[in-house]
Amino acid sequence: MREVFLFPGQGSEHPGMGGGAVERPGPVRRLVMRASEALGLDLARTIARGGPSLARTEVAQPALVAVSLGLALEAVGNGVRPFAAAGHSVGELAAFALAGCLEPEEAVDCTVERARLMGLAARRSPGTMAAVRVASEVELEQALALGRSVGWLEVAAHNGPGDWVLSGERAAVGAVASRFSIAPLPVSGPWHSQAMAEAAVVWRECLQRRSWHPPRILLVANATGRPVTAEDDPIELLSGQLTGTVLWAESLATLAAVATRWHVFGPGRVLRGLCRASLGTAAAIEVHGESPELRP
Repeated sequence: MREVFLFPGQGSEHPGMGGGAVERPGPVRRLVMRASEALGLDLARTIARGGPSLARTEVAQPALVAVSLGLALEAVGNGVRPFAAAGHSVGELAAFALAGCLEPEEAVDCTVERARLMGLAARRSPGTMAAVRVASEVELEQALALGRSVGWLEVAAHNGPGDWVLSGERAAVGAVASRFSIAPLPVSGPWHSQAMAEAAVVWRECLQRRSWHPPRILLVANATGRPVTAEDDPIELLSGQLTGTVLWAESLATLAAVATRWHVFGPGRVLRGLCRASLGTAAAIEVHGESPELRP
């Protein structure tokens, strides 16, 4: 059976994610403690309590990667063998670590720095994000033109059939909302846009200080929607993702050609929904580490 491991991005976090794995000895606890040291706070306690602290970009991203990657490593330890992996936005760091491109602890450290830099960039260039559903790419271009008539606006992600995410100034997103159906996203900045350009440069320097290895399993990148090869530069793929479009629909299409079973690690409601939209309701998708009352 060809098992695909998937990792969620920011906005999926919620109190109690990871369940008891956050407290019991094992990879989740180990990575959460690693993030706690880097952040200077008790991340396990923050995850348990939730609230505004967990929603902060600087905390949410490391929490997601630590919990999701830890759960995946726990599953591997229990005999589940990944054939392929991908992560949505910040979840891509967990996927790269699972594939053996860098050590899990280094993935957590890199996430802490990524989140810090993105938080700083958002304060310098405030903005917002929203999902928009359109019938065609022609409609998408019309929505972009409408928004750009009052401010800067970019495509942050392609999440599924007709499902796009826009990132830009609030006025620009508001203009799109006047004519198109949009859903504001619970984020604190205009991610995956040129507002993150300065952060991407500094984060690239952080990534360059790490030891990188070719993936040991099939690994699909957000930036291309294609498998990562030995010739690809993981630093460019990851740093470019901060300012580029997350090609999630394309990534799922690549994986669907080889997958027989899908696993979502960590808080899986959002990601499972995106998978269902692209793969259909018949796809076998198992969510790991979600509280029973929150399972999709």
